[in-house]
Amino acid sequence: MPKQTLHIHLVSDSTGETVHQVARACLAQFTDVKTVEHVWTLVRSSEHLDALFVGLDRHPGILLMSIIDQDIRLAIEGACRTKGVPSTSVLDPVVNLLATVLDQAMINLPGGQRRLDTAYFNRMAAVDFAVSHDDGMNMGNLKKADMLIVGISRTSKTPTSMYLAHRGYKVANYALVPHVPFPKHFLDGAALFVIGLTNDPKRLSQIRHTRQSYMQDKDNKNYVSVKQITEEVRASRRLFTDNKWPVIDVTRRSVEETAASILQHYNAWCENQ
Repeated sequence: MPKQTLHIHLVSDSTGETVHQVARACLAQFTDVKTVEHVWTLVRSSEHLDALFVGLDRHPGILLMSIIDQDIRLAIEGACRTKGVPSTSVLDPVVNLLATVLDQAMINLPGGQRRLDTAYFNRMAAVDFAVSHDDGMNMGNLKKADMLIVGISRTSKTPTSMYLAHRGYKVANYALVPHVPFPKHFLDGAALFVIGLTNDPKRLSQIRHTRQSYMQDKDNKNYVSVKQITEEVRASRRLFTDNKWPVIDVTRRSVEETAASILQHYNAWCENQ
């Protein structure tokens, strides 16, 4: 049976990240459907609405929105009813719940979660920290870090560090190199959470093969050798065990799942400090 095709209009008065993430999470529960996304961002004027309504006529389907302005919302809801396009606001259940519990009215601020406030600049500082402390750089500055991620090559250290940085955590990462001791002296005097990442050797070999092809590196045979990688994994696990660092196997994990697991360990570590 061919997959169903669903046109989905994602409408936002800001960057659209919120409604896109909600749509992705929900659509993951329906595997026999092909989706065609129509993304409408920064929808704040009648001109934007006119373009959106033309799009609905051309590609009817469903509409998900994260729109704060009540007049714009009413216009979209009215157009959807007229055109027979099912629609919903992804923010309503949570916003209504908060308004009831807090007994406060919402402030109607589009893109409020992306204000240039202290939290925003802290996140940007964390991203800058992750970039300047990637792959073992500036290890002498670890006292300013929230955590250190350690692992052999291609265990998702950098993308995980960047993801956590966008959450506001200052993360450094260090790549273990065969036969090169981990520089433990950099941890002296630093109350630092350290976690190790590992991966299945066969899976790592595939990932490294891909990287070698991209880099056009045909000389380093040991880099992709399953035997060599197995030794690297064993050596890294010995390091993690000797130092009593928690370990996460990222073989079947997305970066988001790895980061979530790291934060569980990190929060538990913080409680014991």
